[in-house]
Amino acid sequence: MNINTTKIISLLFFIFSAFYLYTAYQIQVFAFDENAPFNARTFPIYLGYAGLFFSGLKLILPDPNTIKVEHKSLEYKKTGILILIAIIYGATILKVGYFLTTSLFLFASYYFLGERRWIFNVFIILSICCCLYVSPTRHS
Repeated sequence: MNINTTKIISLLFFIFSAFYLYTAYQIQVFAFDENAPFNARTFPIYLGYAGLFFSGLKLILPDPNTIKVEHKSLEYKKTGILILIAIIYGATILKVGYFLTTSLFLFASYYFLGERRWIFNVFIILSICCCLYVSPTRHS
């Protein structure tokens, strides 16, 4: 068997899925919800089995023609900046607040990804923030 980066990543995802499945079975559910067809464990368990299945398939099946990627053409700087922005977002959301932090996060992300249309950015950011903020609090 030829070991390449795809197989290594598939193996890591298989291990991650196995750990995820193990922790999914540890989720506590209410006594009256134990035998229900859908409870707090149902989706995580199915997700763990799906991860095991697809990563196992990727490990077992032969790879098609691999694509050679030049690492010089990849944009590591933008990826690093996005990760830094996401870390700052996660660290400040509780202190600053959802609406302002999410707006700044999305605006900075769009800016570093090359979107320079300011009116479009403001419209999209406000739409996303308002929809995500209002939808869970809507009562019927």
